[in-house]
Amino acid sequence: MGGFALALALLLGIEALLYNSTAKQAETARLVARTHEVLAGIQELILRLTDAETARRGFIMTGQNRYLTHYSNAVERVSRVFRHLRTLTRDDPRQQLACAALDPLIRDRFEVYDQSIRGQVNGANPERQVTLTEEGQKIMEEIRTLIGQMEKAEKDVRSSRQAAAEANFLETRRFALVGSAASVTMLGLVFFLLIRENARRQRAEVALQKANEELERRVSQRTAEVTEALAGYQRAEEEIKKLNEELEQRVVERTAQLEAANKELEAFSYSVSHDLRAPLRHVAGFVEMLRQDASNGLSAKSRQYVGVIADSANQMGRLIDNLLAFSRMGRAELRKTKVNVEGLLQEVLQETRRDSQGRVIEWEIGPLPTVLGDRSMLKQAWLNLISNAVKYTRAREPARIEVHCQKSRDHEWQFSVRDNGAGFDMKFAEKLFGVFQRLHRADEFEGTGIGLANVRRIVHRHGGRTWAEGKVNEGASFYFTLPDSITD
Repeated sequence: MGGFALALALLLGIEALLYNSTAKQAETARLVARTHEVLAGIQELILRLTDAETARRGFIMTGQNRYLTHYSNAVERVSRVFRHLRTLTRDDPRQQLACAALDPLIRDRFEVYDQSIRGQVNGANPERQVTLTEEGQKIMEEIRTLIGQMEKAEKDVRSSRQAAAEANFLETRRFALVGSAASVTMLGLVFFLLIRENARRQRAEVALQKANEELERRVSQRTAEVTEALAGYQRAEEEIKKLNEELEQRVVERTAQLEAANKELEAFSYSVSHDLRAPLRHVAGFVEMLRQDASNGLSAKSRQYVGVIADSANQMGRLIDNLLAFSRMGRAELRKTKVNVEGLLQEVLQETRRDSQGRVIEWEIGPLPTVLGDRSMLKQAWLNLISNAVKYTRAREPARIEVHCQKSRDHEWQFSVRDNGAGFDMKFAEKLFGVFQRLHRADEFEGTGIGLANVRRIVHRHGGRTWAEGKVNEGASFYFTLPDSITD
């Protein structure tokens, strides 16, 4: 608990630093984005003014009314863009002054355009149209000068904000690198403590078993002695009764101790997994941001370091999520309903389709029954088994996966998932269903070693059994049973 408290304190401290740096980065990014939006608004304002001029000229030259529609749309867009530009620059006094000077110029220019259009409608002479055009051009030159000043001022602001963003980014990168290294180290320490606690629990189980065997031996010995002593039959009977009561009491006490130890370990696993997820997501997120934003600025060695940090954080995240799911699975309430296994399997195949995309997989799925069980738990068990089959047949072309079910003589449904993948050595069959037990290297097949342990826990909670068969490079078959509760 001391190691966990230290790890949690360090992670919370790093998270606070990262949060502060993130807030600064987000604010700087927002200001830079708004600067880009202002520049885009300036360009759009020029474009919409040009559209209005083009539409006016089209009407003067052709007299067609459709150009008046274009002109009206352009005027409306200029007004909308100009209002938006004023809103964007409301905290910049210089730009607000420029907007105040720009507003009457735009109004004057549209007044000239309106006079030109009315003159065309009323049959004004060409000399008047030329005069109005020249007036509009003079006003437009003043508008372009003001807009050029606004654009230059905004670019200066953007340069200063980008410099601030770069400085803040470098600070965030340092926090991310230091935080990632510290987090991985502390997580390793916490998992070491978990393993040590698990070993202590196993020693307690062995001690309980030995104590039970010793008690049984003593009872047998004392019973034999009392039986041989005819004269003390009554006393022997009472002593046997007393020893039996003592045995039952001690068994109850030891069983309660074992259950308490199991609950304590599960609670500890849940606490570790739950409390470390948030800082780990921050680490992974900032490393990814660092990789995207500064990949060109980092050396090849630095990019390699960032990649190692990202891979380690992602792997640790998967371990934590799986450990949390494993802990929840042991504490979740079993909600039994009628479950159509065939429909459930189709949902699982849809979810695993991304992992098999681009591959040739031959599926053979037999008829599947309706069973009584917890639908979400059974779906998780099927998802782990099918995902394993897809993963370990990755090197096969084509891959073949079979799913079958049959009724056993014990009135159980026996399900099987068979593949032609990497397989395994049967002498390690029992290790398959243990927590964090893996028979293949991580660089061959990714994984955390919790999936099959989850399958066994789910099946056992439903009153079933699990086992596996396989040969190296010849595939594997995984079996589990469920009671036929509906028929029973």
